[in-house]
Amino acid sequence: MADTEPRFIAFKEGALILGLQFLLLGFRLGEIPLLGPDEPRYARVAVEMARAGEFVTPTLAGAAWLEKPPLYYWLAGLGFRLFGENEMAARWPAMAAALLMTGVTGLMGARLFGRSCGRLAMLIAATSPLAFAYGRAATMDELVAAFISGASGLLILAHLGVAAPLATPAAWALMAFAVLAKGPIGILIPLGVAVAASLAGGPPRLIRLFPPAGLVVALLIAGPWFLAIYFDQGFHFIEVFLLNHNLERFTSTIHNHPGPVYYYVPVLFLGLFPWSSLIAPAIAAARATERKPMASILAWALVPFALFSLAGSKLPGYIVPCIPPFAILLALSSRAIQSPEHRGAGRAAGLIGLAIGAAVFALTIRGVRQGEPWGRSAFLLALWLLSTTFLASRAFDRARHETFRILAIGASGFLLILTLVAPPVLEAMESGRRLFLPAQGREVIVVGAWRTAWMAGYFYNDGKVQEVSSLSHALGLVSGPSRLMLFGPDEWRDVQTMEGFSVLELAQGARGTVLARVSTRSTR
Repeated sequence: MADTEPRFIAFKEGALILGLQFLLLGFRLGEIPLLGPDEPRYARVAVEMARAGEFVTPTLAGAAWLEKPPLYYWLAGLGFRLFGENEMAARWPAMAAALLMTGVTGLMGARLFGRSCGRLAMLIAATSPLAFAYGRAATMDELVAAFISGASGLLILAHLGVAAPLATPAAWALMAFAVLAKGPIGILIPLGVAVAASLAGGPPRLIRLFPPAGLVVALLIAGPWFLAIYFDQGFHFIEVFLLNHNLERFTSTIHNHPGPVYYYVPVLFLGLFPWSSLIAPAIAAARATERKPMASILAWALVPFALFSLAGSKLPGYIVPCIPPFAILLALSSRAIQSPEHRGAGRAAGLIGLAIGAAVFALTIRGVRQGEPWGRSAFLLALWLLSTTFLASRAFDRARHETFRILAIGASGFLLILTLVAPPVLEAMESGRRLFLPAQGREVIVVGAWRTAWMAGYFYNDGKVQEVSSLSHALGLVSGPSRLMLFGPDEWRDVQTMEGFSVLELAQGARGTVLARVSTRSTR
């Protein structure tokens, strides 16, 4: 790549990529129900804060909810006020964060390695499945990743001497927002990246990382809420938020999310696929790239990757901050693919992509034959992916300049098809929305039910769900009028054989979960 290549992305190019990502993220955004146990809970907390006009203490079912800081709740609450209490409003903060993170990726790629690298890195970030999934989720993962990425990028530019004087104070401002989004990692990761980049470039001057103006700005942004919540909750806030949901989550598996040290290797590879098939030419290009900026990008990629790999608790969303630097590294592959000297690396990329595409297709065929509920819906996705990787593998040999166009169309088409076929499958497997339709806002007693199913009631039944510890406890609450109850499969089987009670099934959900009306025979 010529040294004279512009170090910025043309406005039109950047706008087109962000426009594509906006369309992909926004397409049918509100049609997928809130999934898992986290999305309904986080959305419910935001609903309660918005309704109460509360800006300090998050609450869930009226009780203090101190697991996470409030930035997501504030933004989602704003969405509820503007758009109503619906799925789209709950997810708009993640969507906006995904666009911001893609912009940061393109800016950094172009600033360090030229326009073509920045443009391709931006496209990779915009169409990667991992960024797409969490850019459509009512969680904090994409939000904190966007601010961490911006702060890390600014600190790297300051370290390399290609940033304005206000870059470091601006990075501290972004770190403050990251802390308000999820907690201490909002500072730890960017500072860790900056220290690692400094060490790689020679004797570090760490004092530059702590400008007085930056510290003051960060305290002004994040300090007021932390002071207010401490005055409201006292040491209980420290115990729950800092010790339990940060320190113990990192050092143990107390929250039941274990994983091996290599957990994020397949997560990141598949989360960037089909672009991750470019790993061989990317490595070849990295070896011939300027040492100092390359060391900085590697620091940016490896510090969060190592931190989360060593942590006791692991979830796929934790690794989202790694997408920008890895997208930039993969974008460097364009240098090798266009060079006759690295023809072998291009062929390796084609074979890797084709092998993964064929494996996914084979697994899908197996799922169809075994009657898996996702099998038929996944067939079109797998076929599209196999076609994309096959055409890309051919292009690596015959028309290398077409390779990235094929991958871009393939990645975008994959995400589009995903939004078309996934909603009914996800609703059946990972949501309890349909379970609560018969409840119509009446209180539901939960006993033994899968938590993903019953926690949907926080959002879809206006928070009127109450979990009890045993079937006898639940039945003890049935007196006078009938009660609505959500049963796990074992509890549902047992209650149907008990004398003195009548049960009427109202709805079925995933994993044998059943909503029923229960009454005593004497009052029926």
